[in-house]
Amino acid sequence: MAFSYNQELINNAFTYSAYRQHLNNELAQPPKDESAEKMRPYTQKNVALMDQFDTAYQVSDRLKAMLQEAPPTIWLVLTEGWCGDAAFNVPLLAAVEKASPEKIKLRFLLRDNNLELMDAYLTDGGRSIPKLIVLSEDLQDLGTWGPRPAGLQILMQRWKAEGLTLKEIIPQVHAWYDADATHSAQEELTTLVQSYS
Repeated sequence: MAFSYNQELINNAFTYSAYRQHLNNELAQPPKDESAEKMRPYTQKNVALMDQFDTAYQVSDRLKAMLQEAPPTIWLVLTEGWCGDAAFNVPLLAAVEKASPEKIKLRFLLRDNNLELMDAYLTDGGRSIPKLIVLSEDLQDLGTWGPRPAGLQILMQRWKAEGLTLKEIIPQVHAWYDADATHSAQEELTTLVQSYS
């Protein structure tokens, strides 16, 4: 199912700083409902991680060089504050935009408010996030990335098949990201940029 993009959707999407502000605002208010209350500790933990990654992440020279060859694009990201993979990957996408602002216009949409768009980009039939959609300036779909690097995606499928609970999986995911230090994601993003350059 193809999704038809319009300029209004892009204009109404968050910039990175507005997205971060949105998460802070959410945490500053009492939870709207039971589901929001349940997700709140995850969002709190993720905001702390993102604060750390915002200052720590460095974009590889290879990815920067590839972006120099690329046309300007819009990087549209479906995400939510409670999403663990987003805590690791969203600050990296922000760092990439910061390294090449003339090539990337990074925007964020909340998955749960944009299910029609999300359903055009399912991963193994699921609404997995974060999902990066690269659009040309005239809003043609040039490619996608996410919800996580391919190596970790394979491990996730294995862990789920082995019947591990989310509580057991989360520390393993964190350990994988820490050991990988954004290397896999940056390699995959470099390949993605190359594909539309």
